[in-house]
Amino acid sequence: MAVRSINIEHEIPSPLTYAVEVTIELDSGERRWCFFCTPESLDRFGDFLPNSTIRIHAAAPHMIVLSIVTQETITAAINELQRNGELQYATRPMSGTRTSRQCVWVFNGVKASFPSGVFTSRENAEAWIKEHNLEGTLTLYPVDQSAYDNAIANGWFNPKLPHQKLPEFIQRFTSASQEHYHYERQEKK
Repeated sequence: MAVRSINIEHEIPSPLTYAVEVTIELDSGERRWCFFCTPESLDRFGDFLPNSTIRIHAAAPHMIVLSIVTQETITAAINELQRNGELQYATRPMSGTRTSRQCVWVFNGVKASFPSGVFTSRENAEAWIKEHNLEGTLTLYPVDQSAYDNAIANGWFNPKLPHQKLPEFIQRFTSASQEHYHYERQEKK
């Protein structure tokens, strides 16, 4: 299947230290999602291991790492993945329960232990983030279902190891497959 369109979800203010969400539409009408980042940006997002400043990035086959993230490098990478027959593996479908269930957007500030805002729309959340010049991650969560159960139900995660079924694992679980956006503090001019 050929790529019909590539939509980069927001501006890329720093091609060396930024991560960006990308939506791809195929000729068949199927929409797929992935995110691009640089090695340097991996230091700026992801979950912290408990009681540490160590970041973890796991179970994210739709994370594509480039040395520089620009519209040109993203387009070239998607075209190369398609040419090699790897686009389906490197992206996830944008179908599933999120379109048929109620969801909320949850904002977690950098180094925060708890969320600082919950919103019914991405637009409201982004207006608040911009108003206060915040830095952190905005993630879409289903209502009345955990991130763990939602990831399993959508086929984004399959617990294979015994510890992946323990309360300690489940209560810390997040999924890179959830729709999420990263925000960096904007320098005041």
